[in-house]
Parts: sequence; C-alpha cells; structure tokens
Amino acid sequence: MEVRTLEQLQMQNATSKAKKDASSLDQNDFMKLMLQQLKSQDPFKPTDNTEFISQMAQLTSVSGISEMNENLSALTGSLYSAQLLDSSSLIGKDVLVESGVAALPSGGSVRGQVELPTSTTALDIEILAPSGEVIGKVPMGPQAAGTSRFEWNGIGLNGERMPPGNYQIRANYLNGNKVEALTTEMRSAVISVSVPAGGGSPQVQIQGLGTVSLSQIKEIS
Repeated sequence: MEVRTLEQLQMQNATSKAKKDASSLDQNDFMKLMLQQLKSQDPFKPTDNTEFISQMAQLTSVSGISEMNENLSALTGSLYSAQLLDSSSLIGKDVLVESGVAALPSGGSVRGQVELPTSTTALDIEILAPSGEVIGKVPMGPQAAGTSRFEWNGIGLNGERMPPGNYQIRANYLNGNKVEALTTEMRSAVISVSVPAGGGSPQVQIQGLGTVSLSQIKEIS
C-alpha cells in the first residue's frame, strides 16, 4: 500500500482545486487572463500572432456557447407555453383516433369510421363485451371504397340499451369470398391536455379512449 506524505497530499489537493477552478472559468476570467498575459509578455519576444488569434477564438467560443445555452433555454420555455396554449383549445372538442375501443356515454352513442381499400357487398361493425361475446352489431351493407362512417346507438342484440362504459369494437368486410378485418377509428371528446416537461408532442386525454399523442389525432371537429 502506497503511503503519501503530508506534502504530497497537499500538492494533490492543490492540483485538484486548480483543475476544478479552471473548468469553471467564465468569459470574464478568460479576458482577465489574456490581458495579464499581454502585460507580462517580453516586449522583445511578444506572443506569437497565431497563438494569440487561437486564444481569441477560444474566448469567442466560450462566449458563443454561453449565449447559445441562454437562448435555447428561453426558446424551450417559449415553445412549452405555446404548445400548451395551442393544445388547450382542443378541450371539449371531438377528435378522431385509431382505437379498438368504443366508449359508450350515458344516453349517447358511439361514432367512428373505417377505411375500405375496395368496395364491398357487406360491411359489419361488431361490439363486444370484455369476454369477447358479440353484444351489438351495426350492419352497414354494401359500401364503396374509401371512408365509411358508422354509429352505434348503444342498443344490444337483445334490444336493450347497454350500460355506459368501454366496449371492444371490431369491423369486418366481405372481400370477394373472404371476410377481412379493418382498423377502426373512433371519435370522442378531449378531456384535458398536457405537455411533457422534457419536451415532445403534447399528450391528449380522450374520454373513454385514454391518453394519446397529439400527432395520433387524425381529425378534429
């Protein structure tokens, strides 16, 4: 085990302190050192122009980085406020998002749409209980290719109104002799919005459908 004398320990502490102090130099310290260097230089052996220009470039770099950090910090704060303000205008509005959940409100209906890649002779929208049992159905019949909008009034296959809550929703269409599935896009109201503290897309809380990124919203009405 190496044993160090008191003098060696003092020198080590002094060196560490010097390194720490040097790493925390700011623009004013840099300028003072340069001026002191000019005062102390030998008039018969002045500082080389190339070296002096290099030191000036370092000073400019330190100043520029410090200013850039301040500007970026101000810009980040500004963007955060702007995003929050813009997103807050969505509260209370209906938005369309991709979802396999139908949020049935009390006394209301469920609205959504699908995108058909081709025309079909039969398009069916099915509403399922958490167990997977089909409890409701919206037969759409023949549909042309493109957007097909649908609405479920909350009435189940038994003729009674289903209690409010979230249900699974499934869309199928007849493509020739094959039944194929479609992705459903559901419409519901925005409850609240938030912007992540670390930046990124605003988060939108949608009634019955959970939280999605603002970039996932396909339509606002």
